[in-house]
Amino acid sequence: MQAGLSWLMAYQRPFRRRVASDGLVALAPVSVAYALAVLLVSALWRDPGAGHRLVEVCCAWRAADLARGRPVSLFGSALLVRRPVEAVWTVTAVWLLLGPLEAMVGGRRLLLLGVLGHAVPTVAVDLCWLAGPHVGGGLGGLDVGTSAVVVTATAALAVLTQSVPLAAALATGLAIDLATTPNLATVEHLVAAAIGVAGALILRPNPQPQPVPVEPAAAALAEGARRAPVGRAGSEEAP
Repeated sequence: MQAGLSWLMAYQRPFRRRVASDGLVALAPVSVAYALAVLLVSALWRDPGAGHRLVEVCCAWRAADLARGRPVSLFGSALLVRRPVEAVWTVTAVWLLLGPLEAMVGGRRLLLLGVLGHAVPTVAVDLCWLAGPHVGGGLGGLDVGTSAVVVTATAALAVLTQSVPLAAALATGLAIDLATTPNLATVEHLVAAAIGVAGALILRPNPQPQPVPVEPAAAALAEGARRAPVGRAGSEEAP
């Protein structure tokens, strides 16, 4: 049992070692700030007063907002969850997924990947919904949540760490999504996963070239070639 769990979480070992020495906030500040922002925005959404009205303006994205030319809340919609279980999952994802990814690629690249992983699938799916009969996918109301960001991070982390369990978990989740709710919301997750894979391939560091070992004989010849002109110059100067 212990060996199986260790295999499943092997991708996290370097991250846990760095957290033990540097601390989570210092190592993954963007991930921690994202989780805190989600909790704050989602709490304000449940406030019946000014807090709710503020979140309505900045984060309550609807597919129809795209047609109306009001993209302000598109990016803020990644900070709003309406169910407590989604908030708990987002905080858990910081430790399991977002934090390890940020430790590998840096905060700026994680932020860029998260923005693209949320905005591109959302806009693409909303355009399909607007071009169709406007039914299905639950896009008639609010289109908010952290799922696209988490799926993007999972796909990118699976590629960068070459973690088979992580890739299998993502593939299983997407397959269940397709089998149980084959709609535009599921397509959004597929697009987010594709962006995560593409982003990881772009962000993956290139292996450093290894120095070619020099054979002793070749080194001796090179040393002799360097010394030969000096010797000739010295003989020409001799009387």
